[in-house]
Amino acid sequence: PHFTYCDEIDMTNLVAIRKQMKQNFAERDIKLTMMPFFMKAMSLALKQFPVINSRVNDDCTELSYLPFHNIGMAVDSKVGLLVPNVKNVEQKSLEQLAVELNGITDAARSGRLAPDQLKGGTITISNIGAIGGTVATQIINKPEVAIVALGKVQQIPRFNAEGEVEARSIMQVSWSGDHRVLDGGTIARFCNLWK
Repeated sequence: PHFTYCDEIDMTNLVAIRKQMKQNFAERDIKLTMMPFFMKAMSLALKQFPVINSRVNDDCTELSYLPFHNIGMAVDSKVGLLVPNVKNVEQKSLEQLAVELNGITDAARSGRLAPDQLKGGTITISNIGAIGGTVATQIINKPEVAIVALGKVQQIPRFNAEGEVEARSIMQVSWSGDHRVLDGGTIARFCNLWK
């Protein structure tokens, strides 16, 4: 049984950091998207919430905690939805992730993914916002126990600490979890740490 949990993330500071770093990466022929930030932050949060990086067997009698973070990324390709994953995200720098993600995205869109790139994922990120959506109720990529959809980043008015309205870059995130393994409180606490 799936359950869904939604939240919003204020991306204003991350958008500014990426903008500062983007030119430096471009000088080395590396396209810097937001995905390396999402993946690295997720991997750091998974260390404190290993149950979200687990697998359950078919009859739900065994739960395996995985020591590696093979984070999948849903890619809209010519042949339909593909979910390649980046292996061992916990061991990689932001720059290494950016390089690998660029290669995986290009390979997926041109139909050149290796079979190994589609196997062994432990959790998935779906970036529906790249197409234009804001929230989703996505299906868990079995045998994983969680998936998150990232909505598009929108300029939305929010109150600051002084009570003044200002424009902020806000992104909606939608989680689906396997309720046999996870509950809403676990996903909520994990999402707060990931933010």
